[in-house]
Amino acid sequence: MVEKDEEMKKSSKPQVNTENRDELFTRYEELLLKKEQLIKEGESYRIAYIKEFGELTANVFKAKIECIRLKKNIAFCQKALNQGRKINAEAMEKAAELEMKVYNDELRQILMENKEANEATRSDRLDVTLGKKIYRRLAKKLHPDINKMTEKDPYLADLWNSIMRAYHMNDVERLEELEVLVNKAMKDLGEEAVEIDYTDLEERIEALEIKIGLILSDKPYSYGEFLADEDKVKVKKAEMEKELKEYEDYALQLEEVLADLMMQGGATIRWETK
Repeated sequence: MVEKDEEMKKSSKPQVNTENRDELFTRYEELLLKKEQLIKEGESYRIAYIKEFGELTANVFKAKIECIRLKKNIAFCQKALNQGRKINAEAMEKAAELEMKVYNDELRQILMENKEANEATRSDRLDVTLGKKIYRRLAKKLHPDINKMTEKDPYLADLWNSIMRAYHMNDVERLEELEVLVNKAMKDLGEEAVEIDYTDLEERIEALEIKIGLILSDKPYSYGEFLADEDKVKVKKAEMEKELKEYEDYALQLEEVLADLMMQGGATIRWETK
C-alpha cells in the first residue's frame, strides 16, 4: 500500500520536458549574465560618483574630525582644570591621537578610494562591447552556476576569478588571453567537464530576478541616475560646500575655546596643521 502511494505521488508531480527545460536554462543563463553586467555597471557608477564628489567628501570629513579632535582636547583641558592640575599639552595630543585613530583610518580609506577612482580610466565603447562578448562566451563555459567543475577544479576556479577581475576592469587583452587558457583547459578535461545542473531552475530564476531588482534599486547602481541629473549634482555639491564651511567655522570657535583653556592651565600653545 505504501509503495502504491509513493508511485501515485511521483506520477502526480509535473513533468518538465526537454524543450521547456532548455527554455528555462536559457532564461537562467541570461539572468546570470545580466546580474554580472549590472554589478559591473554599478562599479563604474561608483567610480564616477567618487570622481564627482570624492574630494569634497574628503574635505568635509577632514573638517569634521578636526572638530572632534578639538572637542576632545577641550574635554581633556576642562578635566585637568577641574582637578586643579596643570595642562600637559603633550599628553593631551597623545590622548587625542589614540582616540582619533578610527576616524583617521576612515579618512585614509576615503583618500585611497579617491586615488583609485581618479586613476581609473574610462574604457573605449568598442572595448566594453568586445569585453562583454568574450565574457558571455566564457561565462557559458565556466560560470560556477552553470559548470559544476569550476568549483571542484582549483585551476578552473582560479581562471574564473581572473575572468571576473578582468571583466570588471574592462581588460579586453586579459580576457582574450584567458579565453585561450579556458579553451585549452576545457579541451584537456573533455567536453563532459561541463556538467549543467538543471535542478530547481524555476526557483533559481526567481531568486536571480529578486537579486537583480535589489541591484537596480540599491547603491552604487542608483548613482547612475543621480549623476545624470545635473541639477541634483549641483544641489548636492552646494549642500556639501555649506557643510564644509560650517565645520570650518566651528573649528575656529573651538580653537579659541581651547586656546583660552590652555592659557588658564599654563600650557604652551603650539598649533600644528592636521
